[in-house]
Amino acid sequence: MKKGTITQRFLRDERGVFAVIFGILAIVLVAFGGAAVDFVNVQNARSMAQSSLDSTVLSLQPTIYTQTEQEILALAEPILMERLSAINVTAVLDTISVDQNEGALFLEARLTVPLPFLGLVGISEMSTRVASQATRKQLFLEVGMVLDNSGSMNWSSRMTNLKTAASNATEILFEGQDTSTTTKIGIVPFTSFVNIGANNAAAPWIDVDGNSSIASDNFDDDDDESTPFFGPVDRLALYNQINNAQWGGCVDARPNFETSGPDAHLDTDDTAPDINDPDTLFVPSFAPDTPDSWATWQSDYESDTASPTCPPLIGASDRERQERLCKYDGNINTSSWGPNFDCPSAAVLPLSDQKADVLEAIDDMDAGGATNIHMGAIWGFRVVSPTEPFSEGRPYDPDTMKVLIIMTDGENTMYSTNNMNGASYYSPYGFPYNERIGAVGWNNTQLRTEMNNRTVESCNNAKAANIVVYTIGLDPPNATTQNMLEDCASSLAQAYFPELPSELDDVFADIANQLSALRLAQ
Repeated sequence: MKKGTITQRFLRDERGVFAVIFGILAIVLVAFGGAAVDFVNVQNARSMAQSSLDSTVLSLQPTIYTQTEQEILALAEPILMERLSAINVTAVLDTISVDQNEGALFLEARLTVPLPFLGLVGISEMSTRVASQATRKQLFLEVGMVLDNSGSMNWSSRMTNLKTAASNATEILFEGQDTSTTTKIGIVPFTSFVNIGANNAAAPWIDVDGNSSIASDNFDDDDDESTPFFGPVDRLALYNQINNAQWGGCVDARPNFETSGPDAHLDTDDTAPDINDPDTLFVPSFAPDTPDSWATWQSDYESDTASPTCPPLIGASDRERQERLCKYDGNINTSSWGPNFDCPSAAVLPLSDQKADVLEAIDDMDAGGATNIHMGAIWGFRVVSPTEPFSEGRPYDPDTMKVLIIMTDGENTMYSTNNMNGASYYSPYGFPYNERIGAVGWNNTQLRTEMNNRTVESCNNAKAANIVVYTIGLDPPNATTQNMLEDCASSLAQAYFPELPSELDDVFADIANQLSALRLAQ
């Protein structure tokens, strides 16, 4: 046999090529055949990771009120990895978002899943993402409805629509129950003043001894304005000397000293009343009788000299005639407001878990008087806080959501005049003459601006205590008032401005439904 012939035959022989080709193709076929297995493993890992992340977010949602985002991430990653320890997956939490107002915690994780089959062709792992958000109503809900009872609420059935809206919101929040174990609602009607309840006359937080620095404002016992008078004046005792009038339940604003320190702005904060610090107590409102010569329906209700204990004055000034303590004895002219000037008939309902009590308090409201949104806001704050004068609220804690809903159809109102008091009527701050707000000579705009500032300051103090503030301005009279209400609210989304009274029902329902929401999203 020729050598060349054997060599040529070997070179022409193709029987071994199939094995080589099969060996190469086998790797590819196994890799791509196993890709289906890898894909199933990825889906299983993603499903398990999603379930683990959901439970992690739910367990950590209450911490959004006490922990920073970085602290929550530090807590979340070990929990997630422990729950994923049964599978060979690497997870990194790299996105977090917290919304305390909505009670929302959002987490997103990047997963790395090994691919054993596709690894044969160089694709060793796959990355995917899972996200979860828990938005949960806090266990306890306390809502203070601060509702305008001023005279303009009589227009265009505004009060009727407000009562319907507030009542329907109450039904939503009580979730069909007559008594709730988790929800309380308080009602704060306001005009110029807020009626905190005449039944509280003997409460330890009422200044019954007249020791507050404002108790003696507009009173004097010697008919001589040149001699300072510092009291004390027990205003409830003055009411008791009048035969045909009794204290209606309204109190003055606490002092605002325009200085620093814990007692600087007592009319915009929730400093607890302390009998050892009389300015922290609440002084019963007593609008003084103005001189007979003024003869205005708003303020002249008692004769300067009619009482046997109040002899005539010769050559007395209007100031001396106004401040005479001896006048308040016997009967007064009941055709005027009297000392209870602009005190609303509907009193505050402290936080209650009884739906019937809330609905009754709403139904008892009646429109009449001026508008002081500041007084409504600060008393709403005091109603939902856990401290006196109303202590029905739970402590500030992550398990309790406290909310104010402040509704008005007007603007802060005080009318300046050129008389000795500087204003046409008594207010919770007294008169500008008393320098508890402005001074004699301030015009309407200046007085209103200061009231707006104190309204926003009260809202800010409430928000600093983690109270969520909603505001509702029904057809607001001007941009200044709308801006003030926006500044008061916890966010722009929580400031509502319906144009028609009939729209109040939808607004209150929207807020109530937000507060009742419980969901797991994404």
